[in-house]
Amino acid sequence: MACPAAVDVPRYLRLIRDGNFGAALAVVRERIPLALVCGYVCARPCEANCGRGQWEEAVAIRALKLVAAQRGEEEAGAPVRRPATGRRAAVIGSGPAGLGCAYYLALQGHEVVVFEARDRIGGMLRFGIPEFRLPDDAVDADLREIERAGVVFRTNSRVESAEGLLGSGHEAVFIATGAWRGVRLGIAGEEQQDVIDGLSFLDAVRCGTPPPIGKRVVVVGGGNTAIDAARSARRLGADVVQIYRRGRDEMPAVRDEVEEAIEEGVRLETLVAPVRVEAGAVIGVRMSLGEPDESGRRRPVPVAGSEFRIAADTVIVAIGQEVVVPSAGVALGANGAVSVDPTSLATSLPGVFAGGDAVTGPASIIAALAQGRQAAVAIDRFLGGDGVIGATRSPDESRGACSVRGTPRSAAVLRAAAERVDDFAMVDFPFDGGAAMREAERCLSCDLRAFEVSINAAACKDCGYCGEVCGLGVFGRSEEFNASGYRPAVATRGDRCIGCLRCLQVCPDFAIAIREHA
Repeated sequence: MACPAAVDVPRYLRLIRDGNFGAALAVVRERIPLALVCGYVCARPCEANCGRGQWEEAVAIRALKLVAAQRGEEEAGAPVRRPATGRRAAVIGSGPAGLGCAYYLALQGHEVVVFEARDRIGGMLRFGIPEFRLPDDAVDADLREIERAGVVFRTNSRVESAEGLLGSGHEAVFIATGAWRGVRLGIAGEEQQDVIDGLSFLDAVRCGTPPPIGKRVVVVGGGNTAIDAARSARRLGADVVQIYRRGRDEMPAVRDEVEEAIEEGVRLETLVAPVRVEAGAVIGVRMSLGEPDESGRRRPVPVAGSEFRIAADTVIVAIGQEVVVPSAGVALGANGAVSVDPTSLATSLPGVFAGGDAVTGPASIIAALAQGRQAAVAIDRFLGGDGVIGATRSPDESRGACSVRGTPRSAAVLRAAAERVDDFAMVDFPFDGGAAMREAERCLSCDLRAFEVSINAAACKDCGYCGEVCGLGVFGRSEEFNASGYRPAVATRGDRCIGCLRCLQVCPDFAIAIREHA
């Protein structure tokens, strides 16, 4: 339920548990073609919502996807295409949204060409993520699966106009050009040569032509691009200070990677914002957190008189990215991204669709893949198809074995930090087959279990303890008062209950009852 692409997580975990890696990979590919890529670098919203976290830690879902992708290729079989339709579609951009759309359109029998301005396919996957997180051979392997589906790749083919593609025989166009232009800080001194944007830096590193950055580097930002830039700069021999204007808990970067960066020697300075860049230094100011802003996070407020100096030979700015759209005719939103119909992802131009970062702004790989598949459904219908893509097989209804409470999550095996900063090789090692099967056994098969959560409204005194111990969002608060003057708890999302009984155990009023349905 938490996966943007709706990958059937418990179903493929049960298959891994039983050692059926090929079938597990086939389940993943029902929703995303980039199984290896996501096995390495997915942002893991599924793990943040995993029911096992109510007991110990979430199941290592991403790591298990990687094992399925590595071990299941031969058994998974070739992609199955529908008969050729003779209809033609073009995709602009070869990042995750474009690749996802192209793959599923090709499986529907359409002729699909992906146009990529660079000399290699992959977009942000290839040029925006360091190789110590996502190796080239993983991208190449997933691309081979997409080519097997019938997609044609054209590199060194920059498209200036989506409208022009419609006029050259393509009946539908999908804009998936991503968000590649770095956002500027808007402070004095950032026009200097030694101030570079994070994506340009990562791009140059991936291409083997890193810029000279000196010994002292300051990275500005708290997202994944900023963390990747900081870790890359460390591998180039620099002392790195990363500054972020909010606290560590508000950083949008993946938590594990923040911790790994700190292990590798990145000095993280939170509640700091840059106010100007001078020769050889960034001038920063301390911040405090005020009231929440429109994003729900507390707004950073400068602390008067707190300016200080951070020595810097190079400043890498990674505070966001903007969209550049290859069309003069499509309507844009207030943020400069393409404006689309939320269901069909159709733009204001008939036959032109858009998705991924070009629509949402910078987001996750899994969210971009989800939009690519969503667009493929709409484009298939536009081209005369039924929009039914890769109909899911009947789920395995057998829950099977499950590890007992207290079974710890299998720990990732990482290279030593001192060794990691010497090169751009992978940071961690994948599970072997046996370890993957044992970890998959921790899955509770929540999709095959159902619980009824009932609350005695008359007895509840609105202490809120149930909501505090439930990480799955089962409980809310009634709008009505009971006879004692309290607003009792209500099970607003009882469907999320996994039967851990933590709410029942903590309730001082004995007002909660949990019953599993047969």
